[in-house]
Amino acid sequence: MTACHCDYDPAEFYHKELRKARKPHRCDECGRAIMSGERYEHVRAKWDGYVSTLRTCPRCLTLRAWVLAHVPCFCWSHQNMREDARETIDEYKHECPGLWFGWGRLEIAVRAAPRP
Repeated sequence: MTACHCDYDPAEFYHKELRKARKPHRCDECGRAIMSGERYEHVRAKWDGYVSTLRTCPRCLTLRAWVLAHVPCFCWSHQNMREDARETIDEYKHECPGLWFGWGRLEIAVRAAPRP
């Protein structure tokens, strides 16, 4: 198996943690609501001299984890993960029957989530 190589610069620092929302937030991947009491991923990172705070809802986390588990090399970037996932699934769907369907099922769950 070949090593996975993603063509982007790494963050100068990257801190990721799962948090429980104390107030509503907006997911930076899908734009949907992260409701109070819901667990979400909170990332604080620095790229090109700019510090960013990014929040990812549980539905987008599930989609990302599913693609990572089923595709040998999934290169994704924050705020573009869903598009990166779709392109990756398009690239590998011929190797694994059902891959496109599995991704679609999770993508529909993301789209069905409430908007803020």
